[in-house]
Amino acid sequence: MDFITSITDVLSAFFKFDSTVTIIGIILIVSLLVQVTVKKAILGALKVSIGLTGLFMVVNLIQEAMVKPITNIVLVYGLDKNIIDIGWGSVGYAFGNTYGYFGVFVFLIVNVLLVSIRFTQTIYVDVFNTWRAMLLAGFVGVVSGSFWLATLAVVVFLIIDVKAADIAAPYIEKINNFPPGGSWPHGTHFSFQACIAIPLEWVLRRTPIIKDIHFDAETIQEKFGVFGESTVMGATLGTLVGLFSQIGLMPSLLLGVKMAAAFLLLPRMAAILVEGWFPIIKASRSILVSKLKRDDVRIALDCSTVIGHAAVIPTTLIMYPIALLISLLLPGNQMIASVSLIIVLWESAAVNAITGGNILHNIIILCFIVCLFCWGATLMASPMTALAGSMGYEASKGMISNWDAAGTPALVLVYKLFSVVFGF
Repeated sequence: MDFITSITDVLSAFFKFDSTVTIIGIILIVSLLVQVTVKKAILGALKVSIGLTGLFMVVNLIQEAMVKPITNIVLVYGLDKNIIDIGWGSVGYAFGNTYGYFGVFVFLIVNVLLVSIRFTQTIYVDVFNTWRAMLLAGFVGVVSGSFWLATLAVVVFLIIDVKAADIAAPYIEKINNFPPGGSWPHGTHFSFQACIAIPLEWVLRRTPIIKDIHFDAETIQEKFGVFGESTVMGATLGTLVGLFSQIGLMPSLLLGVKMAAAFLLLPRMAAILVEGWFPIIKASRSILVSKLKRDDVRIALDCSTVIGHAAVIPTTLIMYPIALLISLLLPGNQMIASVSLIIVLWESAAVNAITGGNILHNIIILCFIVCLFCWGATLMASPMTALAGSMGYEASKGMISNWDAAGTPALVLVYKLFSVVFGF
């Protein structure tokens, strides 16, 4: 066990850094391995870090702005649920427990083997986003008491992750005009949702009336004029949410301004992020094609690189209030989405790749996916609270959960499969 402990300690120390710092080290290492010049490697790594920093700043702006309106909605309309939404607070529990690190190490070795035998195309260099697998390991480890079951759960989960990424990648590349060689597993938080959207979009394209309706970003701007612009839509929807929550006129207008600012800045931050990744993708693909004598190998990227499509922001703006209402009214759901609402942005981008930018289809499919996240967060509240309790959380404060990652459909499926098979 000394070897396993050493691996865990090294990986734990590595992941203790903020993701915006960790990503610089990862990109520098990958860049130099694929023979990118030192200058391009440093500039690329910094641009990716700057893009992520900007994205997180905008995300925090939205999250903080939505706290008061959602709290008011609960108080004013008498709605109550018994699970607290902790949003990305789960990251701390993912990196803080010791069950997942060795599983990630094992998977990275297995990943190379699976690429070499052509089981998968995706090389998982985006190691920071294995944190969802680490969270799953914490759930399995705490509830079952088995380190090895937790390790196996990580490997199974991440194999599903890369296979989903293989399936979704061509769709994502096409709609975003991305150069060949990218892949977006992101801990099943992105490509898995795109895979869910594939059969749903197949049905929608064969459904009378709906199949003939195509609303894209250009159509909305054309039909609604200035009100079709993403910044104006953000201001309008933010103000309406504020008024509905009865936080007052001026706070509602301020919420509108913050939403407008957020959705103006998000695509620009994503563009900086993509600009940093491009040289690495091109060089990596060239090296891999040469060494492995195959042209289908893909490099795992952060899904924030593909949120810049014109239909993503309008879809997200429309879905925010809808997703909130679903979490308030959905039977069987016990968590009101507050800080978790922010992930609608990335879910919109995942689904958008499958619908080809059809905003109506995006919204229909996302309503279904949001329901899955709501039920998933409710189902996983018990292991989430148990893991948090093992790390110092006072369970008397109430059960906790979130959409990302506790409610992520693939994570729920793997956890439930293990609980049935291994009886915990």
